[in-house]
Amino acid sequence: MIVETGQLALVLAMIATGYAVIASVLGVARRSPELVMSGRYGFYSTLALLLVATAVLIHAFVTNDFSVKYVAENSSLAMPDAYTWVAFYAGNSGSMLFLSIVFSALALVAVGTIRKRLPYTAPYATAIMAMTLLFLLAVMVFMANPLARLDVVPIDGQGINPLLIHFGMFIHPPLQMAGLIAVAIPFSIAIGALLAGKGGNDEWVDLGRIWGMISWLILTIGLLLGSWWAYTILGWGGYWAWDPVENSALMPWLAITAFVHSIMVQKRRGMFRMWNMVIIIIAFTMAQLGMFINRGGPVPSVHSFAESAMGWIFLGFMAFTLVASIAAFIWRMDMLKSRGRLESMLSRESAFLAQNIAFLAVAFVTLWGTVFPIFSETASDVTITVGQPFFNLVNGPILLFIVFLMGIGPLLPWRRATVNSLNRALRIPLAAATLTGLIFMIVGPRQPVATIAFMTCAMVIAGIGHEWVRGTRSRHRKGENYARAFLMLLSANRPRYGGYIVHISIIMLAAGAIGSSFYSVQRDLVMNPGDTQTIGEYTFTYTGTSHQSHPDREEDYAQFEVYSGGKYLGEMEPFRAVYPDFRIASTRGAIHSTPVEDFYIVPSEFSDGGQAVFRVLINPMVWWMWASGPIMILGTVLSLALRREPSLAALRVPAGMRPAGA
Repeated sequence: MIVETGQLALVLAMIATGYAVIASVLGVARRSPELVMSGRYGFYSTLALLLVATAVLIHAFVTNDFSVKYVAENSSLAMPDAYTWVAFYAGNSGSMLFLSIVFSALALVAVGTIRKRLPYTAPYATAIMAMTLLFLLAVMVFMANPLARLDVVPIDGQGINPLLIHFGMFIHPPLQMAGLIAVAIPFSIAIGALLAGKGGNDEWVDLGRIWGMISWLILTIGLLLGSWWAYTILGWGGYWAWDPVENSALMPWLAITAFVHSIMVQKRRGMFRMWNMVIIIIAFTMAQLGMFINRGGPVPSVHSFAESAMGWIFLGFMAFTLVASIAAFIWRMDMLKSRGRLESMLSRESAFLAQNIAFLAVAFVTLWGTVFPIFSETASDVTITVGQPFFNLVNGPILLFIVFLMGIGPLLPWRRATVNSLNRALRIPLAAATLTGLIFMIVGPRQPVATIAFMTCAMVIAGIGHEWVRGTRSRHRKGENYARAFLMLLSANRPRYGGYIVHISIIMLAAGAIGSSFYSVQRDLVMNPGDTQTIGEYTFTYTGTSHQSHPDREEDYAQFEVYSGGKYLGEMEPFRAVYPDFRIASTRGAIHSTPVEDFYIVPSEFSDGGQAVFRVLINPMVWWMWASGPIMILGTVLSLALRREPSLAALRVPAGMRPAGA
C-alpha cells in the first residue's frame, strides 16, 4: 500500500504540473490574473507530492523491499547500509525522481521571486519551468517509474556498481545532476522575459544573473567533486579524463560561465542583449545534452547509466526546446537591440566578448570530441573515440587565453582605454608576469608552456592584489583602519570583489592543473615485501600485504612505510578490491598530500607470495585544486549578496492586473 501511495503521488504531481502549464498560458492569453495565480499554486503543490514519492522510495530502500524493481536493481543485502541512501539516484529511474524534486524545490523559490520582481514575466517563466518538470514526470510515469513492482520478488538485489561505493557518491552525482537541471531556471527567466516582450528593457537581468550564478556554482562544485572522486578512488592518479559524462557537465558550465560574465555588460551598458539570449539558449541546450548522455545515449562513456531508449526521449525534448527558443528569439528580435555599442577593442566590453567567444569555443570543441564517435560509427561502422591528447592540444591554448583575459578584462575601463589608463592598469600585472617568468628560467625545471601559464596566473593575481591594495589605501586615507577598509571595500561592490575572489579560486585550480600536468613524476614498480625504493625526496618500503574477504568482494591491502628527506611520514595503505559478480576491480590509492605536492601509491596487481605491481606518482600542487572549492563558494556568495533595490517592474504593473495575494 505504501508503494502504491508513492505511485499515486507521482501521477498527481504530473497532473498538477500539466495544469500549471495550461493555466499559466491561458491566464496570459485571457488576461486573467486569477488563472495565472491558480496555475502558480498548482505548480507549488508538486513539491509536496514529490516529497511523498521520494519518501516512499527511500523507505523501500531502507527496508530492502525488493518487490520494487528499482530497489532490486540498485540495492543488495551485502551493500553497506549508508549507501542505500545514495542508491536512490544511482540508476535511471531514481535519478529522474531526484532531478524532479530538486528542480521543483529550486523552481518554487524562483517563481516566488520572479512574481514579485518581474510580474509580467512570471507567468511565462512559470510555464517554461512547469513544462520542463512535466517532461521529467511524464517520462517517469510512462517509461521509468522508480516505484514499479516486480511480479516475482527476488531474495536479494543486484546492488550498485562497486565504483560508486565511495563518500563522493553522496555529493558529486547529486550536485552535478542538480547543476544541469538548475540551468533551466535562468533559461526560463530569460525566455519568459522575451515572450513577455520585456527582453529589451533589462529588468530581468538581475534575477537572470543571480540564478545563472546559482546554477554555475552548483555545476562548479559538482565538477570539482567529480575530479576529486576520480583522483581518490579510480586509482589512475588523475582527476580529469575528458570522458563524455564529465564533458556533459563541463559544456553547460562553460556556456553559463560566459552568460554570467556577459550579462554584467548588459546590466552596466545595455549591450549584448541578443548575445545573452543566444548564450542562455546554448547553455540550456547543452545541459539537456548532458542529461541525454547521462541517460544512456549512444555516446560511449565509462560511467553513464545503462543504455536505454530514454536517452532519445531527452534528445527529442532538447530539439523541441531548442527550436521553440530560436522561434521566440526570432519573433522578438527587434526588441533586443542594444542601447550601447562597442566603441573600442581596448575596453572591458570587448574583453568580456572575447572571453565569451573563447568559452563557447572550448564548449563546442568539447562537444565535437564527445559526439565524434557517433559520426565515425555512422560513416565507417567503426567507433573512433577522441582521447585526452586531442582535448588538451586544442582546448589548452584557448583556456590559457581565457585566463589571460580574466586577468586584464576587469582592469580595463568601460567604453574605451587610453594609453595612460592601460599603463596604470597593466604595469603591475605585467611586471609580476615578467618576474615569474624570470624566476622559472633561473630555477627551472624549464617547461616553456608551463612557464607561460604560470606567468599568466601571476598576472591575474597581481592585478587583483593591486586593485585591493589601491582601494584599501583609498579608504584608509579617509580614516578607516586597514582591516575595516578592506572589508568595507568588499562590501561596497560585492559583485565585483566577489568576482575577484572567484577569479583567485580559478587561478588556484589552474595552478594545480598546470603543476600536476607538467611536473608530475610517475614510475611503475614490481616490489616484494621488504623492498625499498626511492623517487625524488621520497623513500618507501613495502612491508607486506593483508587480505579481507567480504560477501561481495575480495580486498588486498599493501602496507608501506614512507619517508621524505629522512623524515618519517607514516604508513600508507593502498588497496585493490575484486567484485566477482560484477567482474570488475576497484583500486584506491594511498595519498600523502601537502600544498607542495602529493605522494600517491596505487596497486595494479597482486601475486602469490606478496609480490605486487605499483604505480607511484608525485603530483605537484594538486592540493590547490581542492582548496579552491571553499574560496569559490565564498566569492560566489559574496557576489550574490546584492544590495536590495526597488523593483521598477513592480511599480509599473497596472493595479487591475495584480489580484490580491498575487
